[in-house]
Amino acid sequence: MSRELANPNRDRKRKLLDSGFAIVCLLVASTAIVVLLALVLGILVKGGGWLSWDFLFQGHQEDLPRQSGIGQAIVGSLVTCLICGLCALPIGVGAAILLEEFQPRSRYLKWFHAVVQLNITNLAGVPSIVYGILGVTAFVYMFGLFGRIQTDNPSAYEFGTRYLYQVKTLGGDYVTFPCSDKTQALFPIEAPLQVQNEQGELFELQVLEKGTRPSDLALQKRAVFQGKAASITQRNRFYYLHLPFHKSVLAAGLTLALVILPIIIIASQEALRAVPDSLRESAFGLGATRWQVVRGTVLPAATPGIMTGAILAMSRAIGEAAPLLAVMGGVLSTTAGLTNLMDATPTMPVTIYRWAQDDNPDFEHLAAAAIIVLLLFLLLMNSLAIFIRYRSEQHKG
Repeated sequence: MSRELANPNRDRKRKLLDSGFAIVCLLVASTAIVVLLALVLGILVKGGGWLSWDFLFQGHQEDLPRQSGIGQAIVGSLVTCLICGLCALPIGVGAAILLEEFQPRSRYLKWFHAVVQLNITNLAGVPSIVYGILGVTAFVYMFGLFGRIQTDNPSAYEFGTRYLYQVKTLGGDYVTFPCSDKTQALFPIEAPLQVQNEQGELFELQVLEKGTRPSDLALQKRAVFQGKAASITQRNRFYYLHLPFHKSVLAAGLTLALVILPIIIIASQEALRAVPDSLRESAFGLGATRWQVVRGTVLPAATPGIMTGAILAMSRAIGEAAPLLAVMGGVLSTTAGLTNLMDATPTMPVTIYRWAQDDNPDFEHLAAAAIIVLLLFLLLMNSLAIFIRYRSEQHKG
């Protein structure tokens, strides 16, 4: 009789514990949601009024928050993430295929495979600032293999550039002529030479003695005084490259590729594991080689999962600030914009960080508006990942 009475008491106690645990979980989850909503609402209230088309297309203006915008930062973030994706996706998917579909059979190679897999899992949890320090060493300075970076002296290893001498004529026009020695910063003009003006016209530059300024305006535009020093200038093409990369958008993109590479590898491995073994066995039964099975059967089936993981990894990359601060510095604006991969460029996370630290309170409102734009980008990327997953499940069904 006592046992019969004990059992209902025990069941009642279990139900109370279950109910209490469920209530605690609900309270914790509700608190987290309320805090998140409060933060988002505060950002919307603080920065919503600063959102405009001008804000989306203008660049940063020093001490002029009303004329500042996030246009250059959006372009910089997109270019950085494009470089990041082009580098990380092929390597990450290839590494996942190697680890999952070409597993070794040798005892020692199996041990090596397990060590590599463990390190990849650990690297996914490394703070991003560590990757930033690694990027400074590997990409900005390249371990010192190509010499020290000197601002005044050109790099000995560069491609896609042309050095010219530039001088201002008596008429105020700038003309250029080829440079034979890029280490010579100034070139004194002592004799007439062939030059090119800003319109692309070629003509012979006249050299006059000092104190004999001509009255003819056309001659003034084609003449300089004897001994006038021409300064060296550089014309970079869009594919300009130098070693080391210094603080550039290319170094930033490669550093972000290191950040998301372990995430892409793990996500791709999970997608490959989700492919049923029956598909592989059917392909092997038809006489296909292992690579043919991977290329024609496994990869098409795993592509939606791989793409979902890649998009989520890219959404992390676009919001990283610490690696970019370490590799590229706190750039807020550039005069000429982004012209080649060796330029430094502002990005959205770094711009938000710098604006939030500014003494002018209006820049705090700009930072809140920039956070809204960044959140919209993240929401768009996550929605795309959900859509790809949904379409994949529909296709399987």
